[in-house]
Amino acid sequence: MLQRLQTLYLLAATGFMAALCFTPMASYMADGNEGSLVAFDFWWLVALFALSALLPFVVIWLFRNRMLQVRLLCAELVLLVGSQIFSAWYAIGFTNNVEKVGDIVATTIHTPTFFPVVAAIFVLLAIRGIIKDERLVRSLDRIR
Repeated sequence: MLQRLQTLYLLAATGFMAALCFTPMASYMADGNEGSLVAFDFWWLVALFALSALLPFVVIWLFRNRMLQVRLLCAELVLLVGSQIFSAWYAIGFTNNVEKVGDIVATTIHTPTFFPVVAAIFVLLAIRGIIKDERLVRSLDRIR
């Protein structure tokens, strides 16, 4: 249902994961040279982030089957954990490799690297809302 609070949570999770596809995860600046690590540097990382962004959006439209929504969102949590591991791994590895190259002025891991954690929180809140709705519907079925 589009008017439910869990829809907003799922849209927020979609937004955070879509933003992660386009924003730099880490950057460096050395002797006038600048560089950054973006998800588009690795095609499979973009695919993982895009799938993690697309799945909550698809789940919004499955509002008639709440238990399928919960199952798909549990799969989304697995994707988000994998996304967090790989984004942090590449961001930390990027800054370590840059430091080995030469005289570095600054390396920075940016906030979007941790967007999968925020998206996971929103997915958990959405799961809680969906389960709450399912319990309400089942309790009303018992009254009839």
